Amino acid sequence: MISYQTATPKLIRPSLTTSNQASAALIRSKQASGKVTEIIMRDDELSNMPMLMPLLAQLSRDDRWFVWVAPPIVLPKALLADAGIDLSKVILLKPDDNHSVYELSCQALKAGTCHAVITWPGYLSEDELNGLEDAARTGSSHGIVIRGRQNA
Repeated sequence: MISYQTATPKLIRPSLTTSNQASAALIRSKQASGKVTEIIMRDDELSNMPMLMPLLAQLSRDDRWFVWVAPPIVLPKALLADAGIDLSKVILLKPDDNHSVYELSCQALKAGTCHAVITWPGYLSEDELNGLEDAARTGSSHGIVIRGRQNA
């Protein structure tokens, strides 16, 4: 297991002010429910990674860990830091003979210590996708599944 610590750009979120505390609580409760988002790429090439850097940077700014499971390549730390990713909050998990990408992703999502888990699983069955959604709800985490069109 390799750990990074980086910072990323913020996602667009509604502006919250102290006079808007009820709305802030509602938004937090909805965010805490845990969800999985799929990103389908045209191919397995990483030519689209620059497009994802602002998202990754935003996700690394939370107080909890940001876990990456089985990225297709390990990007240079300098590139990630230049993109604003807080490497001190990033944990990189690699599958092995005893732990599949799916199992590692579910464990990280369920733990409750991760704000977001981004995974590159390749093909996922409907049952596995449902399993990731259940794990995200259990851990109040957000899962991001990135896969090629041929694996969708």
